Amino acid sequence: MKSTARLVACAVVTLVLTGVGTSAQAFVSHGHRHTLHLGHVTSGHHMRLEQDGSSRVLRALGRLDRRLVHATSAYRLAPLTDADRDALLKNAEADEAAVEAVATSYSATPSDTHLAEAKDVLRGYHPIRYVRATNIVRHSERTSARIVALQPLVVAGSADETALANAAELLAGVSASGFSATTTVDAMHAARAAVAQARALVGQVQDDLASV
Repeated sequence: MKSTARLVACAVVTLVLTGVGTSAQAFVSHGHRHTLHLGHVTSGHHMRLEQDGSSRVLRALGRLDRRLVHATSAYRLAPLTDADRDALLKNAEADEAAVEAVATSYSATPSDTHLAEAKDVLRGYHPIRYVRATNIVRHSERTSARIVALQPLVVAGSADETALANAAELLAGVSASGFSATTTVDAMHAARAAVAQARALVGQVQDDLASV
């Protein structure tokens, strides 16, 4: 399971901007809580953050981070095999690290460059991709299991054997490691279509065997 530290800079800087104090609990990480104690913040830096809209940007980054954690929670990934679960978690950790990096950079130096980087992350990272990827991978796993169960039942050299081989090839191109929060919509559609086609081929073989 994932053990990387959660993003804390966003929540703490936001709390400082609203005058709550200099320390606060941060976000929850897969079973762990972290507390960050913020040191002295100069009034000049405080004013600059407010003028640059850092509070809004950092809150948005904080929400993005929480959504990434939620999308890859143990409950959501429970139906997957250990290997596929670990692959998605590894990518999620990389995405969360990227969010943390831009939040840390922008909170420390709210420059135009760091603001642009933060906006790129907010536009380009979509936690929902993990939710959809989990469903795709789950169906892929189940279809793969059906292929394994059917292979001994089909006649060698038959159309059914070819159909199972084609289905397995389609599923081989759908890997959990290929999904992340930045996976394109087209790539998601292609993966979903590949799994759907593989399921249809397997269903056809099952119907053929049932009719014999």
